[in-house]
Amino acid sequence: MRSVYLQGLKEQVAKYAGTLRDVVILAPVYGMLMFTLMKDPRLNRQQRLWVDAAIAYLVSPDDVIPEEEVGAYGFLDDVFCCAYVAHRIGEELGWDVVEEHWTGERSALEVSNHLLARERELLGGAGDDVLEFAGLLDRRPESDAERGQLTLTIG
Repeated sequence: MRSVYLQGLKEQVAKYAGTLRDVVILAPVYGMLMFTLMKDPRLNRQQRLWVDAAIAYLVSPDDVIPEEEVGAYGFLDDVFCCAYVAHRIGEELGWDVVEEHWTGERSALEVSNHLLARERELLGGAGDDVLEFAGLLDRRPESDAERGQLTLTIG
């Protein structure tokens, strides 16, 4: 099922020629990352739950930017969600663990950091909504200072 899903995802994004294509085409790369991280025995229970949440968000047809309504452009929020989880795992376990599973051209660290820094451009400031929807954000930070203190909570 995983390979069928990822193949369909690749086909969907390959046809996309619209705005922010550079991000949309990362959906299958992040999908593969999440599916392979899910099996990595070095992840603890909490980290595995984060990965599960990112996969659930990726495959959900009803999320913050639904693909059924806007086509492949709707993968922007999915990529952001996966980049967030990759970043948290990279920071906690070490980026070498994430890079082992990464199939992208540039490093997972570079790509994930770049995407997270582009949150406002990509999602119009709806990054917190994406993370809340996925169950990855405990609460909405009220200030820019608090935004640097986000914590993932599941379970």
